[in-house]
This record gives sequence, structure tokens and C-alpha cells, in this order.
Amino acid sequence: MLGIRNKKLLYLAIAQVIVLLCVMTGYSYKFDFVTVNDIVKQIKKTFSDVESYQANFVMISDKMGKPQSQSGTLWYMSPHYLRIDFDVPYGQKVVSDGKQVWIYIPSINVVAEQDLNSSMFAIGTGSGLNRLFSKYHYKFDGKEQPRVENNNKYYVLFLKQKETRSGFRTMKLWVNEQYFITKAAGETANGKNITIELKNINTKVDLKKGFFKFDPPSNARIIKNPMLAEE
Repeated sequence: MLGIRNKKLLYLAIAQVIVLLCVMTGYSYKFDFVTVNDIVKQIKKTFSDVESYQANFVMISDKMGKPQSQSGTLWYMSPHYLRIDFDVPYGQKVVSDGKQVWIYIPSINVVAEQDLNSSMFAIGTGSGLNRLFSKYHYKFDGKEQPRVENNNKYYVLFLKQKETRSGFRTMKLWVNEQYFITKAAGETANGKNITIELKNINTKVDLKKGFFKFDPPSNARIIKNPMLAEE
């Protein structure tokens, strides 16, 4: 059995995957709409249209003024494929072949092997975003939309859970002129803040299914379906 500390590490890694899944959208349109519902519809459409992309990411977790940074590269291929290679912490991986997700945490030599059909998150064309927006109330976070930040225009959305549950109590999403969510920030019920930002986004990357194959290390502890299905 895993100790309490190891379980926390495992659940944190799973939560980080969910954050990453929430920022996977597409790239092809200009600002034409003014209501938040129109923006959300356009985000969903963009996500359903994207075939694949590669991006660098930086994730910062902060609780009680003690920030921790993680970084790496992620790849996505429609409709169900995901790979995340971490530079920090080095060697950590998240891989999905469309049927299962593997989360490898080398620091504790554990691989979580999760069936997608019983996971609390689903990787699919639009299903992840549909689920996200169905679970949250959403609105613009201010009157000026889009607004300029770092010389770029963004719509900034504020999301709040409809029902109190695990995960992020509130979230903010930064949506660029191509309706791509380039930044997401969430606050958990226990006061942890997690922010992830995507950079160097390449939507022309050529990916193959074999790239999303994962062979667990022979000496790693395998944990089957650690996440309970959510009704």
C-alpha cells in the first residue's frame, strides 16, 4: 500500500493532468462575438477542429506562499491521444493512447494506470471542454473584453463550481485571438493555486499513434484505476 505522502503525490499528479486537459483547445478564428456564451461556443468549436499540437508549458503550484514550478512539453493528437514529458521534475510522464492513461512518477517509482472510460476526466474531441463548462458557472472576469495583457488581446473568463466537490473551486481562462486557451489558473478548496501557461504552440506537428505508447519500467509499482468514476 502507498503511504499518505505518496498518495498525495499521486493525486497531485492526476490533478495536474486535469489542468492540462482543460487547456487543450484550437486555433483558427478571429474575435467576432461579444457575449461569453459565444466565446465558449467558439472555444469548443476550435477544440473540435484541431488535429494535433505541441507546446511547452510551465505550471506553478502555490500554497501558503510556497510556490513550486514544473515544466515540460506536451503533445496532443485528435481524438484521444496525449503525451506530457516533464523537464521538472525530470522523467515524470503522462501518456494516453486513447484507451488508458499512464502517469509515471519516478520519484516514488509508481505508475498509475487509469482506464479512460472510468476516469473522472475524459480526453476527447470536445468532451473535456463540454464537461468543464457543464460543471462551472462562467462569465467574463471584467467589463473590458477583450483586454490587452503583455501586448496581446485576451478574453478572460471566470469559472466557479456549480456544486462543491474536489478539484478547482474557481478557475480563470485566458483566451487569445485564435480562441486558444493559452493560460489557466485554478484555486482548490484547500487554498492551493495552480497556474499553467502554454508557449511555443505548434499546430502543424505531424504525430503518429506509436508516439503515444508507454511501457512502464519493469521495477515500477503499478496501481490500477486509482481514480474513482465521477457520476
